[in-house]
Amino acid sequence: MKSTRRALKILPLLGILLLLAGCLYDNPPTGPSRSIDTWLVGQWQTKAKAGHPYSAVVAPTTASDHYRVTFSRPGSNTQEFDGWISRVDGFSILVLKSLDGSGTRGTGVDGGTGKYLLCHYELLAPGTPPPGGIGAERIRLSELQLDESTRTLDSFKLRAAIRTALKEGTLLAPFDTVAERKGKLESIPGSLIWTKTGSVTLEGETF
Repeated sequence: MKSTRRALKILPLLGILLLLAGCLYDNPPTGPSRSIDTWLVGQWQTKAKAGHPYSAVVAPTTASDHYRVTFSRPGSNTQEFDGWISRVDGFSILVLKSLDGSGTRGTGVDGGTGKYLLCHYELLAPGTPPPGGIGAERIRLSELQLDESTRTLDSFKLRAAIRTALKEGTLLAPFDTVAERKGKLESIPGSLIWTKTGSVTLEGETF
């Protein structure tokens, strides 16, 4: 059940990836490499740079290693994604597969059903708590910084490109994790911070 809890928390993050003006890939680096991470399960909210609010719900599926992510914003259609955690040389990647041809409209990326978004997620320290309360959980979702030429690579060559970027230290945009965890949040290219706003219930258990 612990793995199920972790998986439920991942789904809301998928919508974050779409807010990034990044790449959609023809293939994922790998299939699921581990069970879901329940830290990602729940209801989440963020704002794009233009100030528009977005919300997402991350929930587990009948499979122990997949998420179903629902992404939405006021006044637009809901978008659905299948998600899982992939690993390349021990580096975890959140893979989001579009289940809706409209899933990328208005997000700055071209593509549709069957395309993949690749991201890295990081659990941040809780936000400032309200009086007498507890700070909400936060997650930063960062798009992988791969060259556009990698969009159409098969899985084998895509993994090779990811390994190269890892070795060169270019796979993620640079940021100061320590400073951010102390509350000094700065704008990071290809990255958004989501705040948990609610829970998800699965088979009578709330996460």
